[in-house]
Amino acid sequence: MSEQKSPVAKIKGISDLQSKLASESPEDDASQLPATATDTSTTKRATKTHYRALIVDDNAAFQKLLGLSLSMHPQIGPIDCADSGESAIEKAKATYYDIIFMDALMPGIDGYQACALLRENPDYKHTPIIMVSGLTEPYDEVKAFIAGSTTYVRKPVQQIPFKALITRVLNLLEYRVS
Repeated sequence: MSEQKSPVAKIKGISDLQSKLASESPEDDASQLPATATDTSTTKRATKTHYRALIVDDNAAFQKLLGLSLSMHPQIGPIDCADSGESAIEKAKATYYDIIFMDALMPGIDGYQACALLRENPDYKHTPIIMVSGLTEPYDEVKAFIAGSTTYVRKPVQQIPFKALITRVLNLLEYRVS
């Protein structure tokens, strides 16, 4: 077998799966991995081939634009959308997301509150939450960080810096599972 590890073999905390993969031939499929593991934090990542994203914005056109930008990255798999903070919290309870894009201003629970509530959930303690907002005051950015945002991006999103940001976030996610 070559020295290069497959993405599945890099996953932390599943040495028994690593041993199994090392003994299998290269044509064996990762979909044959068991669907459960004893550690629930590993379960979420052990069966993934792509990172699941959630876009939270009350503007459907922006959801589509951001979704299109994200779909250009082959590591990003399913992309779900929510149009409110409440909807985002419900979706995050039902499905685990590896990366979340959150608008700051929405009716009901705003992005700041939703971000803070997500951070209270142990599953989302280290999940990248990127606040995306048209607000331009320095205080708005500070407020996002206080709420638990990983970073802050201003609308309209500039594609070249945004692509670089997504690449850095995906590298961070890869590092965490290796």
